[in-house]
Amino acid sequence: MLILEKPYVSEKLIQTAIENNLPVLRNAMSEKLVADGYALNLYDDEQFIAEYQKRHRIYTMSENALGWIVEKLPDEELKKKIELLKNKATFRRICQDMYPDFFFCEVAIKDMGDIDASTLHFPLVLKPSVGFLSAGVYVVHNAEEWKAAIDDIQLNFKKVGEQFPEYVVGTQNFLIEEYIKGEEYAVDAYFDEKGEPVIWNIYHHRFANESDTSDRLYCSSRKLYDQYEKPFMDFLIQTNKVIGLRDFPMHIEFRYDGKKAIPIEINPLRFAGFCLNELQTHISGIHPIMAYLNNIHITKEEMWKGKENDTYNFLVLERPAGAPKEQMFDSAKFTSSVMDVLELRPLADPTAGVAATAFTRVDPAHEAEFDFILNLDMKEFMK
Repeated sequence: MLILEKPYVSEKLIQTAIENNLPVLRNAMSEKLVADGYALNLYDDEQFIAEYQKRHRIYTMSENALGWIVEKLPDEELKKKIELLKNKATFRRICQDMYPDFFFCEVAIKDMGDIDASTLHFPLVLKPSVGFLSAGVYVVHNAEEWKAAIDDIQLNFKKVGEQFPEYVVGTQNFLIEEYIKGEEYAVDAYFDEKGEPVIWNIYHHRFANESDTSDRLYCSSRKLYDQYEKPFMDFLIQTNKVIGLRDFPMHIEFRYDGKKAIPIEINPLRFAGFCLNELQTHISGIHPIMAYLNNIHITKEEMWKGKENDTYNFLVLERPAGAPKEQMFDSAKFTSSVMDVLELRPLADPTAGVAATAFTRVDPAHEAEFDFILNLDMKEFMK
């Protein structure tokens, strides 16, 4: 069962829903897709609720879909789980026993200007208690950067928040927490009917430098699974002893300090956004959403058979700030600039803030391409 919503639904997901005759909630997004000629299996609210009560497995395309669940779905336990995971401050409190030395506090946005920077321990991270992608996330190294972040939040974050409902990007409270050292990783996983975790995607979220908070590059490889599948699985097992999730997908972001996987945030009832999770379709040929809905389990050996030495990547290619609306992504130039483009998805909507997403493959001889991607100037790839 699917709830399709803004900001983005891929052609691959639409065709997967049609081929598998998946129940899709009738809403503005799905009705538009049907009007565009897609033969989706639409269910009205009452039909969708009745079907959910039979299947108990629902996938939300984006955080925007959570509003319908909160307002319409008569499953109070599910709503409690969503709220518990969606609020970063609440989630930190849940994990406190697992990470007793980790510093965090929640503060109202109206009170942030009153905080004395000399009382803070830098570096730190400042982010909305409820958030989506990297909106409103600041890595702060000193008092000067703290003031700049507060000024930017007061001036600009409300505008960012207005692009999403309040339950997607909260504009009232911010979380101040210690900067987690180490590399950043992300995981798409679901809990089956017994509450056992199943990991489908593991990504290395690469950055150009320490201050970079963009979503430009995510990488996956067999080597990554060999190194991190166990610590991430251990976290899921321990966390679910507290939360008790069943029939539940999620996207988790971690930093790994070499000893322990420390969660940054969890996004409920979905995998990675902007269809990043479909990187798995280029690795195993299986759509991770169908894996969740059909309770599919496979080993990493099966998943990576024949692809053990390559790295598979997902790129979010941002639309340059101030780019004229008529400017579009130059697909041909980008394709000729990297080793192997598996799939390219230009976005025509200039308000999305993204020019294109791409799935690519890199072999061991071309790993310098990662730095190229992280540092490319998107102005050069517009026409």
